[in-house]
Amino acid sequence: MRNPSERDSNVIDRLIIVPQAESTQDLAREMALRDEPEGVAVMALKQTGGRGRENRVWVSPPGKNVALSLLLRPDVDPADAPLLGLMASIAVAETVEGCGVGPVRLKWPNDVLVAGSKIAGILSEGTILRGQIAFVIIGLGLNVNAEESDFPVELRDSVTSLSMSTGKTWELEAVARQFMRQMDALYDRVRREGCRFIVPLWELRWAHRGQALLHNGTACVAEAIHPDGSLLLRIADGRLLSVRSGEADVPPVTASR
Repeated sequence: MRNPSERDSNVIDRLIIVPQAESTQDLAREMALRDEPEGVAVMALKQTGGRGRENRVWVSPPGKNVALSLLLRPDVDPADAPLLGLMASIAVAETVEGCGVGPVRLKWPNDVLVAGSKIAGILSEGTILRGQIAFVIIGLGLNVNAEESDFPVELRDSVTSLSMSTGKTWELEAVARQFMRQMDALYDRVRREGCRFIVPLWELRWAHRGQALLHNGTACVAEAIHPDGSLLLRIADGRLLSVRSGEADVPPVTASR
């Protein structure tokens, strides 16, 4: 039996860079179905069909941002699979802060924020076979060298990038590998301890704890993150609502007249 203090180094250590892909999620899924071992990531310099949660389009100018998907084969309970997406958000936050940008906050379930603007998003997709996790693909879209003019006008007030935050140009491969190192350290903890440390660590960066939010048009207050990764919202009658998918947003401010 391995000593818990001994760390398996570099489980997540192989990066494949392709000039163009429709979706790195699809490439990673193809690798998973070919029985590629876990720990390999594929990054596309240009992604023509990138997607976020609920099949939303991920807007990313060619050659400026990190569009990457990572293949994992975690030996955890299938019920814990959603926690791996939260873990990836933590790794992104650590990566961004390592570039001198921050503080970084997290929006449930998959957004990474700097000064309230989105700098990255996570898409976690898993496949379960015979009651066990066959593989999980963690997709990352991280705005690195994008400028304000690269985004649609309607998004410009709500997005940022490493370059916009620092005035510097960043090397995409170096940023991607730093993310992989942060993921490797966190994933090693999962392999040694399980997933229970993830939610408390994620909550340390939670942007909206105790804030008034809107979920499907219903006013509520962000109460907590359940150990299973779901969002707990307190609604007006005092009941707790458990949310596993969808959005919970800060309500728009209405200008006084």
